[in-house]
Formats: sequence, structure tokens, C-alpha cells
Amino acid sequence: MDQPKFTKIDVQDSELSFMKDGERKTFPRVDLPDSFMEWLIAGRSALYDLLEGKGTAPWHAAHLPVVVTQDLTAPIPFNTGNKGVGVLPFEDRIDEYADNLKEVLEGTRGAPGKETLPTRLAAVRKPLEAGHISNKSLITLEIFERNTYRNLCEYPVASLHYTGEGPVFMSFQIDAVVEILTPEHPAYRFAFLSRQLFEYDPFHITQIHFPYAYLFHPVAVRDKTPKRRA
Repeated sequence: MDQPKFTKIDVQDSELSFMKDGERKTFPRVDLPDSFMEWLIAGRSALYDLLEGKGTAPWHAAHLPVVVTQDLTAPIPFNTGNKGVGVLPFEDRIDEYADNLKEVLEGTRGAPGKETLPTRLAAVRKPLEAGHISNKSLITLEIFERNTYRNLCEYPVASLHYTGEGPVFMSFQIDAVVEILTPEHPAYRFAFLSRQLFEYDPFHITQIHFPYAYLFHPVAVRDKTPKRRA
């Protein structure tokens, strides 16, 4: 079967670029700000605490941004969708943490979910508690290969819009160049194993096919948290 023709992303320390219609598009590479990372990590930690105590999860704002891609064939050239977007460990620790996830997955397979939940939660908490979460990128798994996939193959940029709960309504727009990853990539492997640990828990719609992952490389961050007027 022919491999899809993904746009090659040139990832450098300070910039990202790709070719489009014979022209090189270049973007500055930025780190995710501390305020965003602290909110993101606090939200995940709170979710894990809730799951350990009650076994279910509410809407998880820090995990489900609206992802906007460009549909250059449509009269209004945008496509939107809520995606489960996760964090990654530091690049030099991804394999280590992925190996740990795989070990826990294999060790808990077939056992009752309620019995194994603390062990599984401990595995995904490890990089958070060690302070090993990267501020260089975010990741999600592709399931359906429909509009978002088609758009990113055509033009690999996206905006992620996060909005938290009240009364603060923390909000961020993350503009990113998007790299499409296949299963042999370490970041795909980490994201896939993280999902597999909880695939059959009641807060997920069970899926069995994840052909690709999207690695979001931030190029601009806008804090859109509303401010009260004096």
C-alpha cells in the first residue's frame, strides 16, 4: 500500500519550516509559557485524583481543546473539532516512560479495571511528578482520518483553543506547525500507550485503530483569559 505523502517538517531549535507550492514557509519556534503549562499539568493531576477517588471523569478542559485546521477547498476555509491532546516527557526521557507504560499495560492486561486503576494512574503520573514534562510540543492521536487529517496533509498548521472552567475561564490559543507521526516514532508510542492504559475505562469511547499521531510544535501562544473591567 502506498504511504501517504505527508509534508516534511524541518524542525530546528529556533524555527520550523516546510515547503508549500514551491515556497518554503518558515515559523519561529516558541516554548509553551509557564502559565499554560502549570494550568495544563494541574488539570491532569486533578483528573487523576478524581479518577482514583470516583472512577469517572467530567469534561476535561485541559485535555480537550478545539483544534482548528485550514480547509482550503471550503467556502469558509476552516475545520474544527475537540481533540484529546496530551503532554509529552522531555525528548530524552520519552523512551524510558513509554517502556514503563508498556510494562504496566502488559502487567495489568486481563485484570479487573477497578483493581488495576491505581497502578495505571501511577504510571501516567510519573513524568508529571518528576517534573519531566516538555514545554516544546503537544500530541494527539488520529482516529478517523477525515477532515483534520486531510487538511494537515495539505497544509500542516493548526490552532488549538483551550478554555477552562469558571470563574477564571483560563483560555489560550496555541498556533502550531503540525508533524504527522507514524507508529514507529517514540512520541507516537508514548501517546498510544498512554491511551491504551485507559482505553476500556468508561470515560473513553473505545477505539482500536490509531494510524497516526499529530505533534503540535508551537509557533505562537496567545493568552485569551478574560479580564474583568475595573
